[in-house]
Amino acid sequence: MSLKENVEYVKKEISTEESFLENFFKLENFYKKYKKVILGSVTIIVLAIVGISVSDYIANQNKLEANKAFNTILENPDDKKALETLKSKNKKLYDIALYMNNKSNASEIEFFKELSQYAKAMQNNNSKEIESTIQNQKFILKEFAIFNKALIEAKNGQYNEAKETLKLISTTSSVEPLAKMLQHFLMTK
Repeated sequence: MSLKENVEYVKKEISTEESFLENFFKLENFYKKYKKVILGSVTIIVLAIVGISVSDYIANQNKLEANKAFNTILENPDDKKALETLKSKNKKLYDIALYMNNKSNASEIEFFKELSQYAKAMQNNNSKEIESTIQNQKFILKEFAIFNKALIEAKNGQYNEAKETLKLISTTSSVEPLAKMLQHFLMTK
């Protein structure tokens, strides 16, 4: 290597180090200028992560305690301590436990409310009450209720209404074979 090449190489290296130091000082000035904002943001992010983690942990512990209390009630329905734990940790399980022990009416419990309305409508053979139950999207026996509504309509001589009601049942439903049988019967009417 010649002396000229060495000098060029040294200049190039000094220029690179100079550029690095210049960027470092710019970064340091930026940090000094926005130090409070940066530290505040980092603190908020860390506190949010810790808060969410603690909240999730507490929610999981409450679920575990409620499940243990519910299992205890299944084994011993008269356990007052387990009932109190359920009442404070999970109101829905508490309502179900009361219902299981015949200390609550089914119409008070969210899960059984639609079922009791449906049972009343079936006892009364009232297709209008069944229709109001079917309107609830969360009702678990919706397609079966539709089939029963069609049966009541057919029984009352409302054949065209029954045919229209059966069209509401999807082809993938487990009630669909029953609906097909009723449709075949209604073809003659």
